[in-house]
Amino acid sequence: MDKKILLGGAAALIMAGSLVATPASASIELSFGGEAKLTAGFSECGPAAAAATTIEGLLEAIDGAALADEQAVIDRVAAINTTAAALGAGEFDSAVSHAAGPCNGADRSGADWGFSKEISIGAEGTLANGLSVAFSDTLDLTDTAAETGSFELVLGGAFGELKFKDGAPSAVDAAMVTGKKDHDVNGSDLGNHDTETSGSAGMGILWNVPSVGDLDLYVGYAPNSGNAGLDTAAYENTFSIGAVMEVAGMSIGAGYEAASAETAGACAEVVAGDLVAGTAAALTDHIYGGDYCGDQTLMYVGAQMSAGDIGIDVSYSHLDTDEADKTVMNIGASTTVSDYDVSIDYRTTEKEYELTGIADEQDVIAVGLGTALGDGVDLGLSFSTSDVTLQSEKAGAGDTDFYFAEASLTVGF
Repeated sequence: MDKKILLGGAAALIMAGSLVATPASASIELSFGGEAKLTAGFSECGPAAAAATTIEGLLEAIDGAALADEQAVIDRVAAINTTAAALGAGEFDSAVSHAAGPCNGADRSGADWGFSKEISIGAEGTLANGLSVAFSDTLDLTDTAAETGSFELVLGGAFGELKFKDGAPSAVDAAMVTGKKDHDVNGSDLGNHDTETSGSAGMGILWNVPSVGDLDLYVGYAPNSGNAGLDTAAYENTFSIGAVMEVAGMSIGAGYEAASAETAGACAEVVAGDLVAGTAAALTDHIYGGDYCGDQTLMYVGAQMSAGDIGIDVSYSHLDTDEADKTVMNIGASTTVSDYDVSIDYRTTEKEYELTGIADEQDVIAVGLGTALGDGVDLGLSFSTSDVTLQSEKAGAGDTDFYFAEASLTVGF
């Protein structure tokens, strides 16, 4: 069976046939699908990376105070992070490099073209004894290496549903009624809501308890983040719980997960090699405590509702770790006008360092417009602006403001 994809300008034509298979069991039905997506992106390219500074300059910029001499720099590092190894003589003027903008300081002369392609496969059915079985997978054909460890199997019955998944399924993720939208800002991005802690790795189990009225309960368990059953894993026995309730046309979701770090997952102490020449972001993480590590808890709450023809969603999450913490809040609205789907979203993200109360912040406003050109063919337009404040760039380019726009053509089959 031949499949050809012809791309010309901003359009894509996909010719595909149907696939019919006879399953090994008549109780199991197979399904196949997929999509191909062509994108053209445009963004503001600045700023270029600032000239390199020093550890002394980085500390002075973040703390807003001058340091008199080499010993003052050494004392300041020790005062900020008492776990840091001693900063040796002469290292206070080690070079510190800064990050550039989305285009690394180059001038943009046209669109940034891209594509994605995926195939979805599913097998599900109910056996004579009432046990339901479902397997599904989505293969990202642009990154096949990442798909080799992908696995998801669901068993269902009077006990509810049990999902077995590699990359453990968290009850927090299951409870997220909103907030997982991908605001692609094509540059420095502090990130969206986290769907799990670092403990939810390896093979895990998610139990969807039988529904009680309009309430769905979820319990997640990740036995071993190393997926090998060894006690050398960074995290073991991670539990999560979540719930989704339908109330008067509103969906409310809430979830909580806690992960206790074993020795391999503990936050590493700062060693002398961490305090020499490097990037401003890495040195800021080392000195001020900016890693997501150690014991972790994740809390999420969100709601989605309709007011006439307008859909409204709002959500909040907080990831607490032994070093950095992350807080995300977002609110969005969407509606359909004639044949067009219109949306607007606002998201604010804060990364709070462990020491001295400093934080990185980002605010994103994104708008989207989509319409169907025909059965299985969709056209999408999106635009976002982003304001980013990184502590590591206080001695560099400072706050950055940039935009990202994208047009996409998606063909589903």
